[in-house]
Amino acid sequence: MFGWLKRWLLTQKPLASAPPASQRTKTYQAESGYVYQYVFEGRHCCGRETAFIFSVSAQRHQPQRVAVVVPDAALAPFEKESGRRLAENERYGVAKIALFRLFDASEKPDKVWKGTQVDAARAREYLQVLDV
Repeated sequence: MFGWLKRWLLTQKPLASAPPASQRTKTYQAESGYVYQYVFEGRHCCGRETAFIFSVSAQRHQPQRVAVVVPDAALAPFEKESGRRLAENERYGVAKIALFRLFDASEKPDKVWKGTQVDAARAREYLQVLDV
């Protein structure tokens, strides 16, 4: 599904944006019953897509990189309607909600490692959750 992104994740270390100075490990209890720990590592811009990269572990296993791809096209309807470009923290918020939904929808952690991509319908839903 995201073959190019998986290859990139395995071969690249530097990201387009540096991770926050003080990285905090956060915990999320998914509806599936699994407990995930995640750290935001940064983002990588590739054309009209931004991949938000998280280091994720489940049930205290070895962390793996998980990408949440947020294409500009998914946010374009909202931006056109509102007449403004979403701020970077709002884009990050969309990615984080998408990550949580991925955790909730995955019956097992191995499905999380594939990552996810946000489409326009889900972007609108996530922006409503964020009250944007």
